[in-house]
Amino acid sequence: MTQPREHAVVIGGSLMGLLAARILTDHFAQVTLIERDRFAEAVASRPGLGQARHLHVLWSRGLEIAEQLFPGLEDELLAADVPEVRVPADMLWLTSAGWRRRFESTRLLTFSRDLLDWTVRARLAKIGNLRLLSGHEVTGLLADAGAVTGVEMRERGTTGPGEPITADLVVDATGRASKTPAWLERLGYPAVRQTLINPLLGYASRTYAIPAGFDPGWKALYLQADPPQGTRTGALFPQEGGRWIVSLFGVGEDYPPTDDDGFLEFAKSLRSPVLYEAIRDAEPLTPIGSYRRTENLRRHYERMRAWPKRFLVSGDALCAFNPLYGQGMTVAAKSALTLDACLRADGDLDGLARRFHRKVIKNATGPWLVATGEDLRYGTTQGATAGVRTKILNRYVDRVQHLANVDPRVCDRFVDVLALTAQPQSLFLPEVLWRAATTRTRPATGPDDLVP
Repeated sequence: MTQPREHAVVIGGSLMGLLAARILTDHFAQVTLIERDRFAEAVASRPGLGQARHLHVLWSRGLEIAEQLFPGLEDELLAADVPEVRVPADMLWLTSAGWRRRFESTRLLTFSRDLLDWTVRARLAKIGNLRLLSGHEVTGLLADAGAVTGVEMRERGTTGPGEPITADLVVDATGRASKTPAWLERLGYPAVRQTLINPLLGYASRTYAIPAGFDPGWKALYLQADPPQGTRTGALFPQEGGRWIVSLFGVGEDYPPTDDDGFLEFAKSLRSPVLYEAIRDAEPLTPIGSYRRTENLRRHYERMRAWPKRFLVSGDALCAFNPLYGQGMTVAAKSALTLDACLRADGDLDGLARRFHRKVIKNATGPWLVATGEDLRYGTTQGATAGVRTKILNRYVDRVQHLANVDPRVCDRFVDVLALTAQPQSLFLPEVLWRAATTRTRPATGPDDLVP
């Protein structure tokens, strides 16, 4: 049964929230996006994007979806001086299995998170049936007869219960800090079951000016840890404005320092000196920022027997990953398409939440296996331990990782999984299994030996 679709509310201006709002403008007469931060009129950081000062990756699948929803977005980003990086052709990539030869598997646009946020919002602001309401916060849900009928909202910084805003559909896209569990309990629903796997990872980041005339033959660096003994990872990628974003990561509370000398010493301690050598004399453009809210957190809303109609949860509010693996934004993009498909397939808004939550969690299943499987290599990880099955899978992934370093076809498969254009199960296809069992090739000996 088709039901009226007059007004939809999206809570949160995360990338998931922005993309969900874009989808809903195709299905509702009016859409309101409510964000606690005040949106700036130009590219600028804001408190709600706590990770904006750090490295972000929108893999190829996510970029394809963003372009589908906002035609011409890629050209806008390129016009803003966003670099293009071919992966791994333009990179020095030290995997846990050694150096990866520089095959050409995929590509990335390496923009700052602030630029992406502003560019998408600028496109949304041109949509006539969308209202961007920044500087306001949602204090609770309105409900009647088992359905969410809107939200209570107030201007941020004020007190009081807030004003009611009615809606035919409400979407929570507020990220890890989502208040949905508390809101549901206030409405009388049972507590949601949660799975939390915490690698105790922290990272610190800084931007640098790319030195004039710097041309070593690569654009980006990714120096991975070698678990379980190695706990330190470093990444350097170009961004718009002739800058590098440098992020250093440490697992098991081996947190990178935020003072100048300590940051450089941490970079120097990585498995290769190449990143340290690149930045030791480069000009810092920003202070060093740190971030430690990196646990894998899954809220199992799809398993709840009782759930209010016309209320959806998506993005990090539903399932958040260790950001080291760069999967969150692409999962958000895929989830936006899932929302669109669910709305097109059935006009029943009362049954939408059940359909959507069962389908959208599938977008997170593969990334969750990748992130938690890697994190469970460390004995310091909290919330779970690696069982026999995980250990066997990790041994096989190690073999595939070795092979991906030297075999372009396996590298393509491996990068497809990281880029979310393929499920992790694709690494078990007969072609990969056979090559993993039979191929023996010489590994690269160092950065100068990486050309295929």
